[in-house]
Amino acid sequence: YPPGEADPPAIRFGVVGAGFIARWFLQAVRTVPRARVVAVTSARPESAAAFAAEHGIGASYATLEEMLAAGRPGGASPFDVVYIGSPNSLHASQTIAALEAGFHVLVEKPFALDAEQAEAMVAAAARHDRFLMEGWLTAFEPGTAALRRALPALLSDGPGPHRAVLVKEQYSSRMDRLRAGELPPAFNPALGGGSLMDLGVYPVSLAVHLFGAPSRITAAGRNLPDAADSHGVVVLDYDRITGACAADGAALLTDLQVVCLHSKTSPAGAGDHVNRIASDHRVLAFDDCQWPRTIRLTGPEGEEDLSVTDDGAPVLARELTEVCRLVAAGARESDLHPLAETVITAGVLGQARRLCS
Repeated sequence: YPPGEADPPAIRFGVVGAGFIARWFLQAVRTVPRARVVAVTSARPESAAAFAAEHGIGASYATLEEMLAAGRPGGASPFDVVYIGSPNSLHASQTIAALEAGFHVLVEKPFALDAEQAEAMVAAAARHDRFLMEGWLTAFEPGTAALRRALPALLSDGPGPHRAVLVKEQYSSRMDRLRAGELPPAFNPALGGGSLMDLGVYPVSLAVHLFGAPSRITAAGRNLPDAADSHGVVVLDYDRITGACAADGAALLTDLQVVCLHSKTSPAGAGDHVNRIASDHRVLAFDDCQWPRTIRLTGPEGEEDLSVTDDGAPVLARELTEVCRLVAAGARESDLHPLAETVITAGVLGQARRLCS
């Protein structure tokens, strides 16, 4: 800020959850000057207390209700925004509770288990005039901006059919616990766990972000005994494009199929051409659909390197910076990752989940 001007007011957060994603959030908070975490709660009060002590957070609470009461103006720990990093099945109910208590909300991906939950969350935000956004970090990555710039020309190259393959896979750190007889939340279907909801959300969200709502959805997956899915595929067919790649916001007629692969039982693919979007004569290839870094466009003119540099910032830093800016400006949603797009993604995931059950 210019010399002589007061520092902008802090954006204060109450955090729900004390797992690894909350740790990622705290890492980002340390690099975003106006962000502060003042309270935390968890399903296990002892975990919340330990998390608060470890990270220098002023207060921990045994329940969400207690934290929301303390976070109101004049309360013991006033804050502005609730960050929700709890199991997937709790996102909708906790988001609505926070909105009804008068707080803005940033809720981790997946936003909801289906379109009905997502629509109820959006309606609550509108009813209480609060900011609401899904924590899908990919929208704010510079590599995703490079994809948005390159794709319109590629998609206009020939009538199609065009094809895209988007992949997110990693061997889950909880797989060994599952095989030992435990049921960790990441594989608990009652908690919305599984490969589709935890990893499939990345390729599906990117497809919706770039291309809009699909015309048709098919899906298949492998369900583990007494647990959620281990891997699968979601196929999205498009007759028209209405997402970020639509020219000037107008729907673009197309013939495009997007194959979204996800897995918790295999390591990430090697190399920098795992994800591909191809037209008649051009291929846009990139390394990771969560945070694209190595990006190459190949066509009749040769190869163009569109790669971006990893600046070493915490993975949630760009997303958090944008949330703080939007909340301070009085916005109620993100233009780059709007709620309508989030609801579409929730609907696709919900339908795919039903097809695979």
